[in-house]
Order: sequence, then C-alpha cells, then structure tokens
Amino acid sequence: MAELIYSTKEVFTTYLKDRTFKIPEYQRGYKWSDKQIAQLVLDIHDFDATEDENLFYCLQNITLYPSTKNEKVLHIVDGQQRLTTTYLLFCYLGLHEYLSNKFFYAVRASSDRFIQEIQLNNLDFLVAIKTSDTFENFCDQQLNEDFDHQDIFYMYSAIKTFDNLFLTAEYNIQKEQFTEKLKHNVKFIVNEIHSNIKEQELFMNLNTGKVPLDGADLVRAIIITRVAKEEMVNYRNDVIKDIVRLNEKRTRIGWELDQLNQWWSEEKVKHYFSPFVKIETDPQETIQFDEEINPINILYKLWVETKVKPKEKLRLKLFENGNISSLELYRELIFLNRTLKDWFEDREIYHYLGILANNSRGFAFQKYYERWLEPEETRQNFLIELKKDIKLFIFGQEDKDKSGSIYWREHIKNYEGENKTNWYDLKELEKFLILIDVIEISQNPSIPFLSPLHFKKNNEDKEHIYPCTPKNIKELGKSDNDFDAINNFLKQSNLNDTALFPFSEKQWKTKSDFEKEDFLKELESKIHQLTPINSLGNLVLLHYSINRGFGNDYYIDKRASVVNNVQNGEYVRQHTLSVFVKGRSSTINLNNWTFADICENADSIEEKIRVFFDLKKIEDEEPTA
Repeated sequence: MAELIYSTKEVFTTYLKDRTFKIPEYQRGYKWSDKQIAQLVLDIHDFDATEDENLFYCLQNITLYPSTKNEKVLHIVDGQQRLTTTYLLFCYLGLHEYLSNKFFYAVRASSDRFIQEIQLNNLDFLVAIKTSDTFENFCDQQLNEDFDHQDIFYMYSAIKTFDNLFLTAEYNIQKEQFTEKLKHNVKFIVNEIHSNIKEQELFMNLNTGKVPLDGADLVRAIIITRVAKEEMVNYRNDVIKDIVRLNEKRTRIGWELDQLNQWWSEEKVKHYFSPFVKIETDPQETIQFDEEINPINILYKLWVETKVKPKEKLRLKLFENGNISSLELYRELIFLNRTLKDWFEDREIYHYLGILANNSRGFAFQKYYERWLEPEETRQNFLIELKKDIKLFIFGQEDKDKSGSIYWREHIKNYEGENKTNWYDLKELEKFLILIDVIEISQNPSIPFLSPLHFKKNNEDKEHIYPCTPKNIKELGKSDNDFDAINNFLKQSNLNDTALFPFSEKQWKTKSDFEKEDFLKELESKIHQLTPINSLGNLVLLHYSINRGFGNDYYIDKRASVVNNVQNGEYVRQHTLSVFVKGRSSTINLNNWTFADICENADSIEEKIRVFFDLKKIEDEEPTA
C-alpha cells in the first residue's frame, strides 16, 4: 500500500473496504478511564489544522493481523483500546453509517452485542445511556441483556464522558467542527502484518515489551509520510507518476533518518549527549521515547527542549504541533543534528559542554542552542561564554562568602601550615579534578578526547598519590632495626624533627610492642598534620581496580598498575596519568612521590586553572574580605 497513515474515517472505509475489524478472544477487555477519554477529546479539540489541511493529530498505531480462517477479518493485535474509543466516539457523533458491519468484539458475546447495539440502534441506545443515572440503572433497563461486565462499564462511561465534555460550556466544543476534524485530521499509523509469525506470539511480543512501540518509530512514520507529500505541492493520488515519486521521496527520507540513527547509535555519541537531556516524558503519555531502544530519541528530545517552556513535559503531540509543518520539523531536526555533530567534533566545545551538562544543575540545552543560533554569535565568542559558565560552576559567585576564584585558588595553594586545606573531605574535590582533565585535554590536540562517561566519577575512588597511611610507617615497627627505620623515614620525608620522635635508641627498645604500635599511630597523625597529604596536589580519581587492589601501597606500585592499565587499553584519566608518569614534575626520580612533588603539582594545577580562565595571579588580585 502507498499509505502508512490513515484518517479515522479512512480506517473504517477506504482502508477496510469489504473487510472487518475483530478484537480477538485473547485481548483484554476495554478499559480506558474517564481521564484518558477526556484527554483524547480535549487534545483533538485543541488541535488546530485550519491553516494546513495536511496537518493531523496522530492516534498512534494499530497493528493488524489477517485471520487465518478468513482473510477478510483483521484481528486487532495492538491498539484495540484506541480503536474502540474511536468507534465509540463515531457512534456518539452519529457517524454510524461508516461503521456498519465493520467492528466485532470477540472478547465477550454481551460486549459485542453492546458494540453492535450502539451502532445499529444508535439514537435510542445512546439516549438510554445518556439519561441513565448510573451504570446499574442502565443495566436494569436492558431487560433481555447481561451488560453488567467491566468492559461494558468502561464503554458506557466513555459515552457518558463524551456527553459531559460536549455539554460543558467551559470547553466550548463545537460538535460539527469537532466531527470534521475527527474524520479527516485525526489519523492512525496502520501496521498490517503479513508474516509467518504466529498471531498470539506477535500479541505477546507487543504486550510484554519485546517489540515495544517507541516514540522514534512514530516520529519516523510521521516524517516519512507527511514530509514527502509536503515537498510535492501538486501531488495527486490518482497519478501513477506522483505515487512513484512520493515513494521515492519516502525512501530517501527513510535512508536519511537511518543515517542519523546510525550516528546516534555510536556509544560515544549516545553517552555524550544523554546528559544534555533534562526533559521528562509526560506521565499521561502512553508512548515512551526510550534512548536505549532508539538512541535517536536523544535528538528528538533535544529538539523538543528548544521548543517548550521550562518544566514542560514531553508528549508525542509536540511533533504534530500545528505551528510547524512536518517539512519544517524535518529540516530543523537535520540542522540540529548537524550542529550537535559539529559540537561533538570540536575539541573545546565538546569538553566545555560536557562538564556543564554532566555536573551543573542549571544546565539548559535550550540556552546554549539559542545562543549558538544568534545572528551575531561567533564560535570564539560561544567558547568565551561557555568558559564563563564553567567558571561560575567551579568557583561560584565572586561576591559571596566562601566562594569565588580567589577563594578556591587560595585553597589549592594552601598546602602548608596548621590550617592547610583538607581537600580529601571537600565535596568540591570531584569537580576540580574533572576540570583539570577538561583543561588539559581541551587545549592539547595530541590527547584523545575525554571519555563521555568520565565527565563525572565513573567506577572511581578519590585516592591519595602519596598514601594517606604510608606503607613505610605501617612496616616501621616490623623492621629489624625499627629505631633506624623510623629516623631514616623522617629524614627522607624532610621531617627530621626530634619532637616527632623524641626517643633515644635505648629508650625506644624498652617500649613494649603495644606501646610502639600506639606511638606509630600517633606519629602517622602528626605527619598528616605537618605534610600536604590531603592537598589537591596529592589527590586523583582512580579506578576501583587500581585503588582497591593497591590501597596504601608505595607510589611505585600504583604507578606500575596505572601504566599497565593504559597498555591494556583501559581508560585512565589524563590528570591521573600525568601524576603517575610525573608529566608535570621537575624531579627525575620516577619511583617516588615526595611532599615536594605534591606542592609542585598543586602549584601547577592552580596555574593551569588561572591561565585557562585568564585570571590574575593571586598576589596581584585584590585581597579577599
């Protein structure tokens, strides 16, 4: 068939022809609530197609399977709730002439009689429903029928809800206009299955999530069917040449959408852009836009975010908005995709937006896309504005207490003295470590892009480079000459202070093992107070497999493990790798990480941040309050 989408009138007439719809026995009974009924009627009422007769409101899909016993009977495998509601609405509006011998309900004989009665004896039966006070009252009036069943109750309630909506002055629904819109501008995507798959198996697949109906499928169907026609201004469905050209255009559009989906299916693309999406699907929406099933849904969601107000929910009807034609929708999606691909391939934009989208609570894709589209906007200015947003995210407001670039940069360099900053316990540690990665990679074209999953912690722990509990100290008491071992350790650590170890060799040997163990714990605590163990210059994000495997081992052991992970193709952060190969250190000893290395690394971090944000040196800044 040349068509995929049919109006409600066409579904019951030109599409069906001499065939009939049948709801098979295995289907559950009709059960649409008053709320669902009202939502549908009001959505159709609000839908405006006056300026373009080709616009339509999509009732989503119905899946049909020809009966094996009679090919002129189409079993409704999926979508029976929507089609039954449409049938009931046609009956209520007096359109029963389109329905004669077209719809049968095999779930229950009494339910089918209700369905047939409302169509055949239209006026009298409707009056009986509308004038009854309750469902029980209605059932009592039907002396020769057993209508007291749940599915019939919901059909009855649907008619009552229709009547209430059309009679409520607040809604101002003009029945004649509504009827014409329903007949011609409300459409189904019709999927008629001709395959070897068994009907019941198809039903189970559709209703257990194995073959879920997804928003991307519906948007694709809308675009393919409508855009091609909109491109052909003078299309005639009775001209063979036009039909051929129409199908050629649909094939081209389908191929273009497949190319888009192929790019969005790449793991890096999917993981990078997924955090950009903040919009949530409306809880009343029956169709989900599942990014795992169809990654192109990320593109569709981001397009919606450029159109809606803050906190507005995602609904399928946003793609059928009368304010934009399907051709415009398609062109905007293509342009948006081209823009996102440009951002993804631009080293600086990729990293700047990546850190913001993954970490900044106030990230709004619409803001950046609109900024990008401003007529006077340049790529360089766009980057400058992104840096300003990153600076605000990292440092906070400049004029607030415990906030601002000077405040935090002073903390980076505050690695000496009694009141030095303990970065290990600061919640801000993670974003500063990620910022260092972003700065280094965005400015160095020889380094691979940061993995999309690593704009936040990803199976990583915060870890001391020089161990928080040095292996040396733990083993000092086990040395053959523990007195010499302690003194040598303090000398190597530039902590040759008699206050730390105020014992002669004779005094130390008189102490019990328990007393020595207590002293070593106290010594460890004092070393932490006197050294920059918890400085930002001594901290990295390290994968669990390295961190938990080596814990507080020597620097050289951790270094070997980091290098081994890199050689095996596992991801190690750029900043983490730099410190373990001493890429920034002026010392030539690659097997030790000293307190001097910690201080030098902290100074290097502060300088990189200062240069990146084009800030003055701290000594040149105005003093903080």
